[in-house]
Amino acid sequence: MKTNYFLWISIICLLLIFSCSADKVAEPIIDPNDQSGNCDPNVFYFENDVLPIIASNCAYSGCHGDGSAEDGVDLSTFASIIATAEVKPGDAADSKLYKVMIDNDPSDLMPPPPSPALSAEQINIIATWINQGAENTLCESMGSCNTEAITFSQHIHPIVVNKCQGCHSGGAPQGGISLTNYNEIKISVNSGRFLGSINHDPGYVAMPLNTAKLPQCEIDQISEWIALGAMND
Repeated sequence: MKTNYFLWISIICLLLIFSCSADKVAEPIIDPNDQSGNCDPNVFYFENDVLPIIASNCAYSGCHGDGSAEDGVDLSTFASIIATAEVKPGDAADSKLYKVMIDNDPSDLMPPPPSPALSAEQINIIATWINQGAENTLCESMGSCNTEAITFSQHIHPIVVNKCQGCHSGGAPQGGISLTNYNEIKISVNSGRFLGSINHDPGYVAMPLNTAKLPQCEIDQISEWIALGAMND
């Protein structure tokens, strides 16, 4: 009799736990395989890799973020992306979020012209993330950060392309600041705006817009590049 009593108590407790868990907003999942403190190079993480691309290119006022939800699609957070962008975890090819990025019809393509299309690398990041399960993942790397032999072409430019250029390109760049090439980036560096914005320093507009700061390693690499003269190398 006691055995049955404790069994029912256990079942009720489990049901209560699952019921409460279902009501919680999904929190970023720290990579369980991140035993060494280094991000897995074969994994794309939502907070680190995917959200900055979407925030820069899609989730802004008048489109799919900052209070706007064109066609009912809000791409400003993980929860809203999953709820409104028809993401099918494990199947990028059947996910609307991915399909609109490769659509041949200009009226359906996202970002919409005349905004620059996403690069093949950016599209691959989003597609791979979906195929890997489309989870709200975050890698808080505690491993070493390479700040030696930092070059514009290998380190700085890819960061700007993936994290900044969506807002700072085209005919009406954010804040009137274009960052599409070395000369434009150097102007922003020389003014102090570039480093002030990515550091979220007081008096500067925090960048990337509407999302968290860049990973500290990327900020350190940019800072080192600037300290060495911000060369076009």
